[in-house]
Amino acid sequence: MNKNLTVFRELDIQPVLDLPFFEEVLEGTPHTLTSKYYHDEKQGRICGEWQASIGAWRIAYKVWEFCHVLSGRCVIELEGCAPVTLAAGDTFIIEPGAKGKWTVLEDMKKNFVILVPAG
Repeated sequence: MNKNLTVFRELDIQPVLDLPFFEEVLEGTPHTLTSKYYHDEKQGRICGEWQASIGAWRIAYKVWEFCHVLSGRCVIELEGCAPVTLAAGDTFIIEPGAKGKWTVLEDMKKNFVILVPAG
């Protein structure tokens, strides 16, 4: 393996159930499955794949996150904004300070890249 190139298919990743879990579930009994492909605590960078089952929870983002939806469908309702429906093929970014509700309408899977603020 090259220290400057990480090929995800070469990694032996063990998915973690309900990491992170929701502070407040609003509807249903949603569960997540998170596979971290890369985690650099020193630089505050994390990426991987995330899956979630049907349900809704409150969100309050403290990190910057890039997402690409691979399958399923969700609605993100940020405070003061119209709801946005996202589905397979959609790519989006959530900024720190985003608050509202995330609802999974169909079991979903996404790739993500998270940047954790220094401090």
